[in-house]
Amino acid sequence: MRFLLASLLLAPAAALAQADDTNVVRIHVVEKRPFTEANRTEITLFGQGQVNPKFTVHAGVGAELAYHLRENLAAQIGVTYYPVAHQSGLSEELARDVNQQPIAANALLLQADALAGLEFMPVYGKINVFDGRILRLGFYLNAGVGVAKTQLQLRPATAAGGRAFGDTGLRPEAGLGIGFRIFASERFTIRLELRHRVYSAYVSRVNGCNFQDAGAIRSAGSAATGLSRGCSPSSFGGDDDQIKSTAAAAENQLREPSADVINHLAFQGGVSWLF
Repeated sequence: MRFLLASLLLAPAAALAQADDTNVVRIHVVEKRPFTEANRTEITLFGQGQVNPKFTVHAGVGAELAYHLRENLAAQIGVTYYPVAHQSGLSEELARDVNQQPIAANALLLQADALAGLEFMPVYGKINVFDGRILRLGFYLNAGVGVAKTQLQLRPATAAGGRAFGDTGLRPEAGLGIGFRIFASERFTIRLELRHRVYSAYVSRVNGCNFQDAGAIRSAGSAATGLSRGCSPSSFGGDDDQIKSTAAAAENQLREPSADVINHLAFQGGVSWLF
């Protein structure tokens, strides 16, 4: 009897709740972006610093030009110049104290590079900051191929005449990057990115001189003869002592060529203008 009475009392309430539920409308709102990047051009100026400076230290400035093919896909080309590129404190200490240098596979330096590739922005979002202020973010990936201008450091900073470098020419390079963009306005964007560059560490000539040329210059200085085409003793310094010591360092670097690759990891940040 009690069960029957409870059923009679609860039935109207259940029916009312069911009726109310049918009237509930759930709406999911996705805000449309206030502007589009498709078919627009973007210029970025940035600075960067190496984040894995075990044997080398790099700091550079660069520029990047991108054309947005779609809302989340862009073709880009960029160049970077490294006004700071030398061996690390550890490498210079070894060269100064025990006359030892890291092999070229570890010590190869970037002077400049150029990369062309694509950038993909799979994630776009926004967060609420400062009591209602909307901050728009975009996370992106990029990849490219290009060419790197490289050199080797042949004398430490403490040597007579300071640091000396030897040209090792151009070599192919590939780059991968991951980062995010902060949209300050429709035209201005702040970029923060981690860029991984990979290039060949194989070195067969320094200042146009091969291993045998460097050995001849180390022995005879500016009087060295029988050198290969494009090799000159004067490219290793001013006086004979500098020429011989610098050529000796080049000979040591060329003694055991490596087929390894250099992994150059750098953090870069910049400001973009979209037009």
